[in-house]
Amino acid sequence: QRDPSLRKSGVGNVFIKNLDKSIDNKSLYDTFSVFGNILSCKVATDERNTSKGYGFVHFETQESSDQASIKVNGMLLNDKKVFVGRFMTRKERMETLGHPATRFTNIYVKNFGEAN
Repeated sequence: QRDPSLRKSGVGNVFIKNLDKSIDNKSLYDTFSVFGNILSCKVATDERNTSKGYGFVHFETQESSDQASIKVNGMLLNDKKVFVGRFMTRKERMETLGHPATRFTNIYVKNFGEAN
C-alpha cells in the first residue's frame, strides 16, 4: 500500500541525474535495491517514452537512501558519472539555491568602443 504522505515528506527519497538514456526503471531499481527496500522507482520520460536523464528512488528508510547517496553519487553508470542526492521540492530548491534568474554571472556588452 503506497502512502502519498510518506512520499511527500521527502524521507527516504533520492534524486538521480545525468542518467544514460539506456537506463530504464528496472535497471534503476536493480542498481539501488542493494541498499534497502524500495517503495517506488521512476526514470522521468518524455511523451515518446525516452529517458530525460534523471529519476527518483523512494526507499523505505532514510538510512537506505543515505547509503545509496554516499555509495552511488559520482559513480559511473553506463559510462556516465551520476549525481545522487536527497530529493528537494521546488520550494526547498528556491530557498536553498535562489531563483535561477537572480544568480546570473555573465554580462553581454554590445557596441563597446570602436572596432579597429
